[in-house]
Amino acid sequence: MYKRISIVLLLALVLYIALPAKGGVESYILATEQLDEASGLAHSRIHNQILYSHNDSGGAASIFAIDYKGNLISEIQVSGVQNRDWEDIATGIDPVDGKAYIYIGEIGDNRARYSSIFIYRIEEPASVLQDSLIISHEPEIYEIRYEDGPRDAEALFMEPDSGDLYILSKREERVGIYRLTYPLSTSEINVAQRLGDMEMGWVTAADISADGSSILVKNYPGIRRYKRAKNQSVFEALQRKGKILPYQLEPQGEAVCFDAKGKGYFTLSEAAPDTPQVLYYYK
Repeated sequence: MYKRISIVLLLALVLYIALPAKGGVESYILATEQLDEASGLAHSRIHNQILYSHNDSGGAASIFAIDYKGNLISEIQVSGVQNRDWEDIATGIDPVDGKAYIYIGEIGDNRARYSSIFIYRIEEPASVLQDSLIISHEPEIYEIRYEDGPRDAEALFMEPDSGDLYILSKREERVGIYRLTYPLSTSEINVAQRLGDMEMGWVTAADISADGSSILVKNYPGIRRYKRAKNQSVFEALQRKGKILPYQLEPQGEAVCFDAKGKGYFTLSEAAPDTPQVLYYYK
């Protein structure tokens, strides 16, 4: 099975290389070594030109706020949890209390061996001042099980109208689309419902625009944007073909997010030997 997936991935890579990044892309060397295994990216819902990122498995239980030019602004330490395998991050406004939250996806599971995964939710800090250290106490902890058994995933986003969370699995030729219906429980196990699949494999990141009208889905070779019509479900939108977007191939690109207006988008890769770590902004 993995050999077949590798062949599909190679063919997809050839196709994506045919659409290299052209004009309208800015690149900034990441001005910190604390994000050498960057594995998620999300735009703040309340702070201008602030992105959140984190490291994956074994890293500190911290979120790092960076600006549009890759400068480190703040570190947000999340107390009471560990970074077993953080793979994506999302932001959203709670549809009931109106507050801005950060969602951390403890959803990595390379061998599909964990009976439960977790999503941690913290309130966005009111201030992210330069060189500040912020401690986030008592995060909400959501324990989750997939209705069809354990699997690996690296893509998480929150639908802004409903507050539902979506996870896209990774290791299939056609990845699964899972929904966690709002509100999630902190006292009982939440079941991730499989809605179906989509025509992409090895998905490493996803994001939805603040108005819910567009969805970005990324795998190693490239990025697609799915337009979402009014009153159309997320699942229906992801059944469409999707538009292949310009993308500068990265060493290990596992992070993507929209800018504040939902027009441009950012990507960030894990570090590679003797290669600067770059934040790309596609306008």
